[in-house]
Amino acid sequence: MATFILVAGTAVVVGCLLLLTTIVTLKWTRMSRERARERRLAPLRPLVLRIAAGEDSEDDEAQQALAEVRGPARRDVDDLVVTMLGKVRGEPAERLVEVLRAHGLLDQAGRRAASRLASRRVRALHLIGQGRDWQWTDVAIAALEDRSARVRSQAVRTVGRVGDPRAARPLLHALRREGVHVGDAAEALAGMGFGTSDALLWALEEGHPRAQTVAAHLCGAGGVRAAAPLLVTLVESHPDPTVAATAATALGRVGRPQDVGALAAASLHYFPAQVRQAAIEALGELGMEQAVPVLVRHLADPHSHVAEAAARALIAVGPGGRQVAVEHEHLPSAGSALAMARLQGVRV
Repeated sequence: MATFILVAGTAVVVGCLLLLTTIVTLKWTRMSRERARERRLAPLRPLVLRIAAGEDSEDDEAQQALAEVRGPARRDVDDLVVTMLGKVRGEPAERLVEVLRAHGLLDQAGRRAASRLASRRVRALHLIGQGRDWQWTDVAIAALEDRSARVRSQAVRTVGRVGDPRAARPLLHALRREGVHVGDAAEALAGMGFGTSDALLWALEEGHPRAQTVAAHLCGAGGVRAAAPLLVTLVESHPDPTVAATAATALGRVGRPQDVGALAAASLHYFPAQVRQAAIEALGELGMEQAVPVLVRHLADPHSHVAEAAARALIAVGPGGRQVAVEHEHLPSAGSALAMARLQGVRV
């Protein structure tokens, strides 16, 4: 028994020493690599910073010097440039991208986007996005339907950074898939600019509920007035309260005088409270005084947030609405809204 304990104890000690040696070796190796990397980057980092600050010479001296880097230092420069691209915009960013293009990194990323390894595909799409290279838009669009949720998620961010409006409809269609997040999609579409209007209208009419929610939000935020008839349809008949409420909010921004009726109907008690509140707030946003009688009826609504929304909407409508709110100041919803308006300097 004593012999067994001695042997086992010795094995444990030896094992601990080997583990400690391995940890120390790995740490020393990592530190050595980092020091070597810093030595290689020391003369090159100022060139990258000069380009990022927009202070390169007229003959692009720093850019050309970086383009000619070879060996391990090229990979170090590429990593630094990719990091800087997340912090700069405009012409300096374009100059930095030219360095990556000269090194062949973007072409390499385009090829690696078809790798069997999801991690490589994610990194390749990240590089394409950082480079904002329209040449690889089709690759990023195809990745929106990738079998990996991680890749699809990165593809959303990539098409947003590239900013090619051709990706708008595929992105909205991809919202039916796991890994394509509503917030990321909305941000990506906003980055594509005004060329997305047709895709947004398509999504309102035919898209998945998540796509309809994003499209409605962006139509309202972007002032796409052609969306008004489709938004009315969503408010009146969509079974998903999130879609209907988002459409109502958008209608408050891009709606027409004739849309007051649809919003007034959506404020009735048989609609979900979420939709009713959004419709009432939208009536205030539209600012049509014909909505005043509708809003007055909701000042005593049993749902406090609906009643408060009606009071705020009355004040937002204009002088006529504010006068009616004063007449109903005895109601808690109107009283609190008027008090807040007075604190904000609104004449009531």
